[in-house]
Amino acid sequence: MQPFNFKVVPIDDENSHVPVSVAGQTMVDVQKLITDIGSMMVRQELRLQNAIPEPLLRRFSLSMDMSAGKDVGAVTEGEDTLMLDALNGLMRELDIANMPDTWSEPGNHREALARRTLAQDILALADHLDGYDFRYGSGDDLKRFRLTRRDAVENIAKDQSQSFQGAVIGTISRDQVRKNRWLISNGKDSVPITFASNISSTDIPLFAEAGPLIASGTVVTDDIGEVKEVRAVVGCYSFPTVKFHRMITANRDLVLLNPVEASPGYNAKKGLWTLDCEALGISESKPSWDECVIAFHEYFMFLFETYAESDDEFDGEEKEIRDLLLSMVPVTV
Repeated sequence: MQPFNFKVVPIDDENSHVPVSVAGQTMVDVQKLITDIGSMMVRQELRLQNAIPEPLLRRFSLSMDMSAGKDVGAVTEGEDTLMLDALNGLMRELDIANMPDTWSEPGNHREALARRTLAQDILALADHLDGYDFRYGSGDDLKRFRLTRRDAVENIAKDQSQSFQGAVIGTISRDQVRKNRWLISNGKDSVPITFASNISSTDIPLFAEAGPLIASGTVVTDDIGEVKEVRAVVGCYSFPTVKFHRMITANRDLVLLNPVEASPGYNAKKGLWTLDCEALGISESKPSWDECVIAFHEYFMFLFETYAESDDEFDGEEKEIRDLLLSMVPVTV
């Protein structure tokens, strides 16, 4: 596989020297883009509701290959498909910035916040390149970063909106302090939730008894994107199962041929979220949705390494687990 290459050259003379400060800042900007793209990928794959844990973010730290002389290459190690996908995502973002009429309005609050962050990253890269060109690509096929539609990117980057149409995962409960107020929580924080006129007041207590829900409405965030309120909720939907098409931990990831299906739950008395996969014998309980998902993925990877990647012979239930695990991944694994 050819490495991803990044090159900074003076606009007037490609053969002259580039200050270390310019080259270094460019790679800082590229790293920020990679991290934010990776964060978006992990959030989408794991359905995480809060900030991405630092051990997962470190999956997107660039390793530099300086063997090509003054060019800088980003390399991926082993089967790190997550980093590879993030680098391909970076290439797409830079391509999009080079094309007219491609920065459209995002569809929900997570997409809006991610698009805003990526727009800010793109602008920072462009501004730090004053007097220099940035080239990017795979192998020797390098493209020039041009930021054709700077005005459109700036509009998204400067958008200060803090409310968006979207959905959040959580459990609903009655506020014990303020009468007639309801809260929604994914285990990290409890934030106010209000309902649109189409929701009957008699339905709300039923939502509170239903366990994990997806609430769809207007999501209000703070300056760093944390959810602070959910307003005008038009629907609350139970999700009896969740399917993970990619298993991700701090150390590795697996793209699955067949998804892992888990059943979510919430133990109100103990304040614990649960995720169960009876077929694999996985049962995780944690104080928050995010912690529970991360623990589920870690246990799956433990099972995979113990059974699917072992040279040992298994029989009975262990053989069934091994066969099921192997059925979830491409035959090349």
